Amino acid sequence: MKRVVSRLTSVIAATLIVTACGVEHSAPAPSSTAAPTSYVGTWTSATSSGSTANSCSDFEWRITNQTATMISGIFFARCAGTLTASGSAWGDLSGANPSTLPVRATAGATGPGITACDVSLSGTATMYGDMIRIPYSGTTCVGPVSGTEVLQRH
Repeated sequence: MKRVVSRLTSVIAATLIVTACGVEHSAPAPSSTAAPTSYVGTWTSATSSGSTANSCSDFEWRITNQTATMISGIFFARCAGTLTASGSAWGDLSGANPSTLPVRATAGATGPGITACDVSLSGTATMYGDMIRIPYSGTTCVGPVSGTEVLQRH
């Protein structure tokens, strides 16, 4: 019994000494081992409602380059009813929220009776794993376009 009391007294004394001296123990900060999300690949419209005079459809974004601050690649779409557009698109990954990013696309387009038409689109994309939702607005040589397109990775 004396040993138990003696050991208990020793433990209490050691605890009081450590507490009184202000000794603290903290675990090392966890290191991040998660790899950044890769957006490289082909993304196409999840569904196609068809292009109207003031919208675009049938998006295809082939993201071929990704850095810490940007994604970019080739872009295709059907706009303003009959325009077939192809050009470049890029997104800015440097924002505070990694799941939303400003995106822009510039393209040249052709269509019935139109041999050269500039198309410019912009919006803020929201990333959902293998889906990208892009509310967009922009201009074509035949007028403004706007809408929301959902792209899916293939």
